[in-house]
Amino acid sequence: MFQQAYNLANRYTQPFIITMRFFDGSVDSGLGSFVMINKDGWAMTAAHNFGVVFSHQQHQTEINAYQESLHSINASQQLNEDEKESQRKALIVNPKWITNYAIFLGGSQVNIFENFIHGEHDIAFFRIETSAINPLTIYPKIKNYRTISPGISLCKLGFPFVEFNASFDTNTNHFFLPPNLLPIPLFPIEGMYTRNVFKGQSADGLEILFLETSSPGLKGQSGGPIFDRDGVIYAIQSQNLTIPLGFTGTVIINGKGVEESQFLNLGIGVHPKTLETLLIRYGISYEVAE
Repeated sequence: MFQQAYNLANRYTQPFIITMRFFDGSVDSGLGSFVMINKDGWAMTAAHNFGVVFSHQQHQTEINAYQESLHSINASQQLNEDEKESQRKALIVNPKWITNYAIFLGGSQVNIFENFIHGEHDIAFFRIETSAINPLTIYPKIKNYRTISPGISLCKLGFPFVEFNASFDTNTNHFFLPPNLLPIPLFPIEGMYTRNVFKGQSADGLEILFLETSSPGLKGQSGGPIFDRDGVIYAIQSQNLTIPLGFTGTVIINGKGVEESQFLNLGIGVHPKTLETLLIRYGISYEVAE
């Protein structure tokens, strides 16, 4: 059903790779997805994929405060060495403060010239240099929200089931991806459009609205498209909901029957109404599918 749509969507869906180095010297990496919107370099992804940026800013404030306190202790003329050591040990140190980070778009570090990030809606729009756009890229249509209704089968696309870690060169302060990482394979998963999910109003007065699907989004698909069999985007994958089914099932563990509550995992994506409203607000051109 989605073969032709997949062959369209894989040309506007790319990996959103996050790399981080922590205060204790360890390195971690994350993977999401993003969608190119137009030839001017505009793209969109889930806002939480940019979380590293805000965490880094907060952590820099905390690191600076720690280092100022440490310097003040070391430079004190009123404290003896035992007292200095006692005060140094009393300072709060978070080994997972983020000291360095990098975002690789499509596998390369690319300049981001502008961004509009909406945490409450979990959507972010950003503009990259046009020379960095893959020449095979096509630009999707976004579904007119006035013409949608539950019951249609949709497909999610992104980059799940990929385990990797970057390395960090302390001499150059640069991250490096594993040499065999790219290209990262895409993975589609089907689910029916089931309901709309309302979560109140955002601080700027917009309705917080999501589109629910009968299958979950997979780790690595956050920020990727939810599209129909024509490759038209209905939503951007955001997060999942775990719904209790109200009954238990029995599993055998160590030879004993154990009852476990049963749940259904559903996906939710940023609704096309939200996409349209914000794209128009920021003057970002896009194609509409009726």
